[in-house]
Amino acid sequence: MLPNDFPPFTAVESFYRRARQSGKWDIMLQRLVEASRVKQGRKPCPSYALIDSQSVKTNGAAKGRGIDGGKKSKRS
Repeated sequence: MLPNDFPPFTAVESFYRRARQSGKWDIMLQRLVEASRVKQGRKPCPSYALIDSQSVKTNGAAKGRGIDGGKKSKRS
């Protein structure tokens, strides 16, 4: 489903796979994000990040039981 002005799928897929394996794809994406941030008048790297606490697994005292953050109820 590539546009007509792109090379054949096999060539595009091969480039993408080799770029991912070598780490160049991640570098390109990071540089694009930095350029986009600078264009918006921000610093290239963010100064803080947000983490969804429900997505983070913990190991401490909650072993054996959990708390449903949405319902505020304990469950065994």
